Amino acid sequence: MKKVEAAKTVQKTPGAFFGCRLASVFILAFLFASAETGAADLFPGRGSVMSATISGQGVYGAILLLPAAGATGVSQSPTLGAAALVAGATTQYLFQVDTLPTMDSAAGNPLFSFSQESAQSFAGGGAFSGQDATVSVSSDAYTGISTATFAFYSNNAKLSPDTLYYWRASAKPLGGGWGTWSSTASFTTARFAAQSRANHAAITGVNILSVTSDGLATIGFNIAENNVTTGTSLGNGAYNTADWVFVKYSTQAGVGDSWNHATLTGGTVGAGAALTAATDKRGVFLNHTANSAYWTAGVTLTWDAGADGLFDSTVTVKIFTISMVRIPTGSFEYNANSISYGTWNGYGGDFQATVANAGSLPTGAPAGWPNGYNSFYMGRYEVTQGQYVEYLNTLGSAEAANRNYTGGGVSGQNIVQFSTNPYGSRYYTYTPNNPKAVLPFSHAWPYLSWAGVRPPTEMEFEKAGRDINGDTRRFPWGDTVFLGTNTYTPPNEGGTFPRKYLNFDYNGDTVGQVLAAGRYMSGDVYRTPEETGVSPWGIADLSGSLAEYVFNCSYSSVPSNGNGTVTWPANWAAGWNLPPGVSSFGSTANGIRGGAWFNSSSSNGWNFAVSGRPWPSFIYNHYYTDIGARAVRGP
Repeated sequence: MKKVEAAKTVQKTPGAFFGCRLASVFILAFLFASAETGAADLFPGRGSVMSATISGQGVYGAILLLPAAGATGVSQSPTLGAAALVAGATTQYLFQVDTLPTMDSAAGNPLFSFSQESAQSFAGGGAFSGQDATVSVSSDAYTGISTATFAFYSNNAKLSPDTLYYWRASAKPLGGGWGTWSSTASFTTARFAAQSRANHAAITGVNILSVTSDGLATIGFNIAENNVTTGTSLGNGAYNTADWVFVKYSTQAGVGDSWNHATLTGGTVGAGAALTAATDKRGVFLNHTANSAYWTAGVTLTWDAGADGLFDSTVTVKIFTISMVRIPTGSFEYNANSISYGTWNGYGGDFQATVANAGSLPTGAPAGWPNGYNSFYMGRYEVTQGQYVEYLNTLGSAEAANRNYTGGGVSGQNIVQFSTNPYGSRYYTYTPNNPKAVLPFSHAWPYLSWAGVRPPTEMEFEKAGRDINGDTRRFPWGDTVFLGTNTYTPPNEGGTFPRKYLNFDYNGDTVGQVLAAGRYMSGDVYRTPEETGVSPWGIADLSGSLAEYVFNCSYSSVPSNGNGTVTWPANWAAGWNLPPGVSSFGSTANGIRGGAWFNSSSSNGWNFAVSGRPWPSFIYNHYYTDIGARAVRGP
C-alpha cells in the first residue's frame, strides 16, 4: 500500500473547468503494492528464452515451464530456454549465467554453469526440462529432439531480483562433442513470481494530469503485475486475464462517509494490454494481450468530473483494481452427466442440457438473463480479506461497523479494528491474502455493489468451471477424483492440508481453515497443471476453499452490475437487509456453489463438482466460516 501526493483542485466558472493547485491525493489499491512471500503464482513464469540455429544466431520467443517434480520452493520465473541449437538431433545442453556479458565475473569464470551431461537437476540451483517443457528427472536427457529449459529454484535465491544477467548455451548431440556457444542474451529477473501475493499488483505515480474545459479530468498512474496471461482452451475458447479498475473520490479528504464512485469514460494503457471502458462508466478493464511473468505499463483514466458534480473542489482519490479473467462467448454443458436435480428451476431439469446460445434460459427467465453463454468477467480469486479491509476503510464509521464481523480470528479470518487510528486506516487484516469468509450476503452484496461488480448466476458459475463446446468435466481441473491422503504443510500458513487440487476436509475432522487465495496455483510444491485445481480459464478455487454465493435459476430478474454504492441494485436477489443473525433470512433465489474447506469428499466429491448443487437455495443470512463471494461483471 502506498501513498502518493500530487493532485488538483477542480474550479468552476459558468460551464467550464479550469485552474489547479496542489492538494493531497491518496492512492490505495486492492492489489497491494508490496511484494511479499506467499501463494498465487498463477501460471508458469517466462524468463529470457533463446533458440538458435547451428550457426549460433539467437532467436527469441516465449515458453511455459512447470516446476521440478518433488522440488520445494521452486521459482516459476525466471526460466531460460534453448530450442534446437542443433536441429534434428537428440541433444544435451550447457547453460552459463553471469552478471557480465564476458562470462567471467567469478575469478575468470561465470557465476553459474549448468551442464545437462553431468546432472539433470542441481541442488539449490535449478533443473533442466526436456522436450515436454516439464522439469522432471534424468529421463529428460537425450529424449527425442530436446527443447531444453532451465528453471532456477527459489529456495536458495540463486538469482537476485531486479538484476541484469547474461547467459549463453551450447549443445552436445548424441555421440558428438560440445558445439560453439550461442550468441549471448540478457534477462532481468524483475520480481520473482514465487514471491507474488494473491491479487498482486503495484500502482505508483498517480497524478491528476489535466482538467479540460468540458469537465474531463485525466488521472495517470503506473501498474506493475505478475503472471498476466492469454490463452486458448482445448475447446477453442480465447480468454485472458484482466484488471477491473475503478476510482473512488472524496471532497472531504476521506473523512466520514464521503467516498463516491467516479464516472470513468475511457483512457489509455501501454503495451501488453487493451483498455475498455465499461458501458455504465463505473470503471475500465485492462485486458492483457500477452503472456508475461512481470508486466508493467502506464495507464491514464478519463474521469468525467463534471458528471460527478465536482466544481471548485479539492478531491482525494483512491484507485482500486480486482484481478479477473475474461471468459469467452460459447456454448457449454450445464448439469454435466446429470449429476444434480433440477430443483429451484434448474436449467434442463434433472438432465444435462446444452447452453447453445443466449436464449437458452431457465423457464420464465427474461431475455438478457445472464446464462453464461455470452462473454463475461469473473474474479480470478475469491474476494480476499485484504480487499474487504480496503472497502471497510472507505465507509463511514457506523456503516463499516455494521459490515464487519467482530467475532475475532476464526478459521483463517483475522480482521481487526483499531478505533484510535485515523479514519481510513482503522481496519486491518493480518491475513490479507486469505479469502473473506464469515461473509453473510448482507455483507457480500454491499461490497460487490460498491466495487461495481455483482454475484454470478449459477449458470455463469458452471461456465467458469468447464470448457466450451461439449466439455463435461466433473471438476474444474478435469475428471480425476482427488484424494486427501497426500498432505503437506503450506509455507507461512501452518497446519496440515491436502497437497493437490483443492482445500477440503480430507480426514473428516472438520478442523481446518481457508488458505491463501490461489495457494494450489503457487510454486510452493510440485503440482501438474491439473493438480493446481484451476478451471480451463485459469480461475482459482472454484472447488473447495469457500462455498460461493450465486443467484440460482429460479431468479427471474436480470441482475445489474453493482452501482458503486453499498445500496445494491433492486434487481438482485437479496431479501431482507438485516444484520446477520438466527432470524435473518434472504431470498430463496440465492444459492451457494463449489464446496468449502469444511466439506468432505463424500459422494465422490459431489460438493466440489462443477455441476454439484448441494445448496441450490440458501436463505440463511448468518456468519459462516466456509462461505464467501466472487466478483462477476458483464462488459
